[in-house]
Amino acid sequence: MQKLQTTRSSFFDRQTASAFAVIENLGTVRSDIRDGLTNPLEGILSNDAYLAMRSNDLINEKALRDYIIRQMFLRLKVEGNLRTQEAIKQLVGMYPYLQHDTIRKIVYRVYPTSSRKSMM
Repeated sequence: MQKLQTTRSSFFDRQTASAFAVIENLGTVRSDIRDGLTNPLEGILSNDAYLAMRSNDLINEKALRDYIIRQMFLRLKVEGNLRTQEAIKQLVGMYPYLQHDTIRKIVYRVYPTSSRKSMM
């Protein structure tokens, strides 16, 4: 069985980052994904598989949003040479409906254990 890698591992590479444009264009990423113009899971799923899953409502939108936020955070830190607080402030600007603390929890994957759903 293959072990899943976390966002702090080497999983975030150029191929994964290609869906997130350049730092100056990160604000348009949300609308491109919403409109189906970009596959944010390009390194994981093929475009056809992603579109099929999305069209059949098999992708959890909140989990996808959280994944995108984590990838944007990593991109801002690495390519933008930003401090953690500065990167989170930029993400708050892109997601004004989320509070600073909420984005921090998403980035660091801090969730109450009761919100995790079990398949058992």
